Amino acid sequence: MKQDLLTAIANEHATVAVFAAVLDEEQRALVAGSLEPLPALTERKAQLVAELAEHGRCRDRQLNEMGFGAGRAGGEAAAAGDAEIGQAWAELLTLAAAAKRNNDLNGSLIRTRLNYTQRALAALNLGTGEPLYGPDGRQQAMLGGGSVTA
Repeated sequence: MKQDLLTAIANEHATVAVFAAVLDEEQRALVAGSLEPLPALTERKAQLVAELAEHGRCRDRQLNEMGFGAGRAGGEAAAAGDAEIGQAWAELLTLAAAAKRNNDLNGSLIRTRLNYTQRALAALNLGTGEPLYGPDGRQQAMLGGGSVTA
């Protein structure tokens, strides 16, 4: 049973490591202003989140079979009673905390970029009171005249 729990924690750790690498790639793209890779990265993150959920359920099953509760409390209890489990658990929590910080930072970068884009669009729309650009990014027909770029 102990080995099954260690395997479950190792699998979860490996997936968190891949998730963290994807977050790093996403962060590099956001900082560089390269938005093209973001949809594929978002899809990959969603897949990894599903894998992480399954790994968490597997870990919780192992914890329950060993007589510990599920979740963080069960992991802490198992870690307290065994040095090998304790080390694996601590490494998982450390990596997960780092991934969470990167995910939070990426969210902040996305919000900043979105805010900037919204302010830029608002500035473009100030003069006419009508939107210059539609949701598709194309210039809208202007009332009372044509486009100055046509």
